[in-house]
Amino acid sequence: MGSGRNRSDAMFDGMPQTRPGFESEAGVSLWAGLQPDILGVVLRFLPCLADRARVRCVCRHWRAGGHGHVLPPPLPILVLPEFKFSSLSIKGDLMPVRRVPVPREVAADDLRCVGSFDRWIVGVTPSMDRSHSAVYHRDADGKTFLVNVFSRKVIRLPQLSSYRDKFSAHSREALRILVGTPYISPLRQVVLSNAPDSGSKYIVVASSNQIVGQAQQLALWQPGMISWHICSGAVISGPLDLAFYQGKLYVLVRQKAHLFACELEDGDPEFLVSRVELCLTELPNHPSQEGGAICSNMVVWRGELLLIVRHYIDDFQNSQVLKVEVFALDVSTNPYGLTEIHSFNGDCIFVGSGGCKSFPAGLYAGFEGDLIYFVPDDCKPHDIFVYNMRDGSMRPFAAKLFDCYFGVPEENLDFPVWLLPSE
Repeated sequence: MGSGRNRSDAMFDGMPQTRPGFESEAGVSLWAGLQPDILGVVLRFLPCLADRARVRCVCRHWRAGGHGHVLPPPLPILVLPEFKFSSLSIKGDLMPVRRVPVPREVAADDLRCVGSFDRWIVGVTPSMDRSHSAVYHRDADGKTFLVNVFSRKVIRLPQLSSYRDKFSAHSREALRILVGTPYISPLRQVVLSNAPDSGSKYIVVASSNQIVGQAQQLALWQPGMISWHICSGAVISGPLDLAFYQGKLYVLVRQKAHLFACELEDGDPEFLVSRVELCLTELPNHPSQEGGAICSNMVVWRGELLLIVRHYIDDFQNSQVLKVEVFALDVSTNPYGLTEIHSFNGDCIFVGSGGCKSFPAGLYAGFEGDLIYFVPDDCKPHDIFVYNMRDGSMRPFAAKLFDCYFGVPEENLDFPVWLLPSE
């Protein structure tokens, strides 16, 4: 299917917001009887979710017949500011941007996306000053919620942030403080242990910007809790990356590659961080990298926890990447062992501010594998490139789409988040 017609009124599941005018045309009746099995074959040849939605929104018969098929996962989607979406194409480029309507109860011009899991995204809105109802505060987050971009189901989370200079009774009650201060700065990353509709218990973990003079903070929540569990520690300081792996929460200090393993003790409905272990403090020595800076991320790939490290020339502010290294972590040793790898067995990794995702690229003929896609994030807003694991080469990625990220103060940027939904 071509991408020329931008049906912004069609949801990802093929449900149009308004009834298509062409559905009543006489020509549609000639195709209305198309067998569901044939529609399933057609959908399997469409790797982009937007194209699958266009097929389903042709008419109500195709919409009904297009569901219920076991399809390979669609190509990754990039969630951009203002709730705009762009699907990756089979050639590895981004398709035209389209906006997907959000539920009215969470719609806002300043809506930010700070994480994703399967079909769900994590959204936040700015905090509003109660004394001046029309004034928003960009230095704090207001409402936080989970939104299913297919069904548009909304799960509201307890309010997390407060104002640094106003510790009202409402703030203290909303933040059930266990350790640290009753203030959480704007969220930068939120991860989930499972999808909310998976039938299993799920945990939501959020990290915030670091406030000068204060320790980094983590906030944890699961259904049944009326407030967040707040943790802070002086040793966990700086931009963080979060990941769930083998029942533990891993916290990575990105600019130092210091890795912490957190054991979560389940309760009903509360839970606690029962133990925090520092399991990695340094990378293998490379003489050529002395004096440089690094930025690191984690990703779970085929049952392994990987560490992705970008090395920069001279200092961290320099936007030039010297090289990229990928290590498989051996969690059976103390400290964890590192083995450098040079292949994803045809898969691709997608790195962004909402965490890293792996994708089985080999499912689609013609889609190149063993690549890492980097897009802007709060740690490195100028990194927009694709890295080839096989030969170590780097090439630009969607440069025109990200022109808006250059020359804008970091605090005013809404960084994109990768969404990898299943069908």
